[in-house]
Amino acid sequence: MCARSLVPWILAVTLLVSAHGHAATCSCAGVPLLGSMESSSPDGRSWFVSTSYEFHDISDLVSGSDEIRDETGRDRKTQSLIVEASYGFNDRWSVSALLSAIEHTRKVGRASATEGRGIGDAIVMFKYRPRKIGLFDRNGLSFGFGARIPVGDDDQVDFVTLAEDMQPSTGAWGTVVWAQARHAFDQSARSQVFGSVSYSANLENERDYRFGNAWSLGVGGIYRTSTPWGFSGELRYRNAARDERNSVEIPNTGGEWLDFVPALQYHFNDNLAAKISGRIPVWRNVNDVLQFTTSYSVAVSVSYVFSRQ
Repeated sequence: MCARSLVPWILAVTLLVSAHGHAATCSCAGVPLLGSMESSSPDGRSWFVSTSYEFHDISDLVSGSDEIRDETGRDRKTQSLIVEASYGFNDRWSVSALLSAIEHTRKVGRASATEGRGIGDAIVMFKYRPRKIGLFDRNGLSFGFGARIPVGDDDQVDFVTLAEDMQPSTGAWGTVVWAQARHAFDQSARSQVFGSVSYSANLENERDYRFGNAWSLGVGGIYRTSTPWGFSGELRYRNAARDERNSVEIPNTGGEWLDFVPALQYHFNDNLAAKISGRIPVWRNVNDVLQFTTSYSVAVSVSYVFSRQ
């Protein structure tokens, strides 16, 4: 695994995010516990910046909902570096942008590893927040709509052109819609429950390949203690259609997944926080005979919020 190749990028982006702490102060509510594109809606004239590193093991062999022993010795890993920035135009409207760097590694038995690495897709999303949790309202409601932009390579070659799931980018445009509702149990909003739903639709890339449209549903809770520590837990369901090439469905793609996503966050102050989270499969039901799917994933991130002077 070439983790060393991503470390300089992780350090550089983390330092860039932290450097803003010396240049601005924050008059907003602070770093959100769920520091991701689906939750960060900064207040007016405020920025939210985050960088994350995720390690993803995709080595479970599954038939339907049953895990099968893999006799091939296949080992599949993905590393991702994700940089996100969000800006609030006012208390209702904001925009988020996300850019990723991806490294896929696949090894079967004693054969040499196959690798695909580079810039992944970018996402730009506009968000509208008609209700915000505050002193006089314990409910929050947000909507988002955006586009996935294929800024990276989808035609990398290792003796032959790599399969689509080994390319850093999908090579195709797509659209994303999202909605989230939250409820706080008290005026301090330290304890919250939330639910979210999203849908992504994908177009074909230049090789006539189309990743299946997918929708997801999440429910969970957030608790921030009186100390700098905060916790969250989410059950996340995802349903993906089969991929297609030349409008013909590809076997052994798509299915249903239910994951548990726990997270632990430490707030250094109201502006700066670090988080570690994971993804643990609870149930999956993949299409057709056999698919390799997620064993687990672990992510670490650093987030910073500041207001425009």
